[in-house]
Amino acid sequence: MNYPIKNADDIDIETLGIPLDAEGGFTIQVKDHVHRLTGEELAAEMRDQLDIRSSLRGALLRKANKDILAGLKKGRLRLSEEAREAFDLNILIWFADKALKGEHKPYLKT
Repeated sequence: MNYPIKNADDIDIETLGIPLDAEGGFTIQVKDHVHRLTGEELAAEMRDQLDIRSSLRGALLRKANKDILAGLKKGRLRLSEEAREAFDLNILIWFADKALKGEHKPYLKT
């Protein structure tokens, strides 16, 4: 995996081309699911991912992908509250990885 951003000091939401609204949030779309994130939580997750070993990061990403696909198949609203929280966290983990790779723009909903 090629990560153009390798230093936590290089994380800047504006530089990533993510337009934030007045509340500091933005919306992404994954298949038919629309999800709202904040620039602050994305930057924090990106920093967290840079702090862990790449093998562990890969394992977390594989689990996140699996859980996201299951949640999309079932439908987020039909998930239990606990499963919905896990789904939301996995979306954040997945999108932070995309942002670190510079592959996030196609998912931004404007």
